[in-house]
Amino acid sequence: MHEIYKFGHSLAVFMSFFIILLLLLKSSGPFFKSPKRFLFFYFLIFGLFTLLHYCLFVEWHVEIVAVLFGNFDAFFYLLYPLAYFYVRGMLKEKEVLKPKDLLHLVPFFIQVLDMLPYSLTSFAHKILIAELIKFDIHEVVKQQVGFFFSARFHFYVKLLLSSFYIFYSCQLYVRFRPRTAKNFILHYWIPGFLLVQILLILFLTYFFLILPSSNQFKITYQGNSPWNYLGLGSYLVLSLSVFYFPEFLYAPYINEEREAKLKIPNYELSAEKLIEIETKLDLYLEEYKPFLKATFSLAQLSASLDIPVHHFNYYFRKTQQSNFLEQRMRWRIRHAKELIDAGKDKVITLEAIGLESGFQSRTTFFVNFKELVGESPSAYSERKNRM
Repeated sequence: MHEIYKFGHSLAVFMSFFIILLLLLKSSGPFFKSPKRFLFFYFLIFGLFTLLHYCLFVEWHVEIVAVLFGNFDAFFYLLYPLAYFYVRGMLKEKEVLKPKDLLHLVPFFIQVLDMLPYSLTSFAHKILIAELIKFDIHEVVKQQVGFFFSARFHFYVKLLLSSFYIFYSCQLYVRFRPRTAKNFILHYWIPGFLLVQILLILFLTYFFLILPSSNQFKITYQGNSPWNYLGLGSYLVLSLSVFYFPEFLYAPYINEEREAKLKIPNYELSAEKLIEIETKLDLYLEEYKPFLKATFSLAQLSASLDIPVHHFNYYFRKTQQSNFLEQRMRWRIRHAKELIDAGKDKVITLEAIGLESGFQSRTTFFVNFKELVGESPSAYSERKNRM
C-alpha cells in the first residue's frame, strides 16, 4: 500500500506542475487578463506544498525540505484567496481586481515579515531544522521559526480564513451559476474544484485538530490512513480531469454563452428571406461540413454565406426555436450518428468519432449525445450492432 501511496503522491506533484504548464502554454486569449491566472498561481503553490509533503512523509530529501519549510509557508495564505478570485472571475465575466482586493494579501505579508529572520538564517541552520523534523515530525509545530507568532498560530489562522473563503466561494457559485444551458466549466469543473477545497480543509482539520486533541496538540501522521488516501485521491481526480475537461484552458465556453443569449431583433424577416437563408445554409453544411472544426463559430458562418449575424439569430430562434450553439451541437451529433450507423465505431473509438465530429473532448461529446439522443454513444452503438 505504501508503494501505491508513493506513486499517487508522485503523480500529484507531477500533475500540479503539468497543469501550470498547460495553463501557461495552451490557454487561449490574454492569459494575464483572464481568471486562469489565478488558477495558474493556485496550482503553482499547491505543487510546492505537495512536493514538500512528498519530501517530508514519502521520500525524505533534506535539501528540498530545508528550502521549502518555513520559506514558503506564508504562501498557503494565498491558496484560498486565489481559488476565490478564480471562481469569482469565471462566474462574473467582467469582474476585475479592485484596490480593496489587496486586503486579501495582508495575512500573507504578515507571515512573510514574521518569517523574515528565519529566511535570512544560513542554509546550514535550515538543514538542522529539517533534520529535527525528520527525527520528530512534531517539530513542524514545535519549532519557533516565526519572530512574532508560532507555527501553530499561523496554522489555525489559515484554517479559519480558508473556511471563510470556501464558504463565500460556494455562496458565490450558488448565486451566479447559470441555470439554463450546460457549461462544462461552470457546471462540472468549478463544483469539482470547490469540492477538493472542502476536502482539503476537512483533511487538515482532522489531522491537526481532531487526532491531536487527546495528545497535547501534537501532529499524528499516518501515511496509509483512509483520510490520506481520500485527500490524495480527491486531488488526483481534480488534476487528472484536465484530460477529460480540457475546456477549462479555453475562454470560448463563457463567451459562447453570451453569444447564445443574443436576442431576436425587434423586426421580422419575410418568409422568402427565411427560405433563402435555409437553402443557402443547407447547401453550405452539406458541401463543406464546417461544424466539424472545433473552432467553427457564428461569425465564421456569417462571413462564409455573407448573411448578417443578426439574420442568423432571427432564423434560428424563429424557425428552430434554438440558437447557433444548439444547432451546431445537433449538426455534430447527427454527423456522429451517421459515422456510427456506417460502422465507423468498429474501426475507431467512440471518442475519436466525437473528435472527428467537432467536439473538443470525450466528455462534451458523451454528455451532449446523451442529452440529444437520450442514450450514450456506447449504448447507441451497441443497440445498432445488435440490429
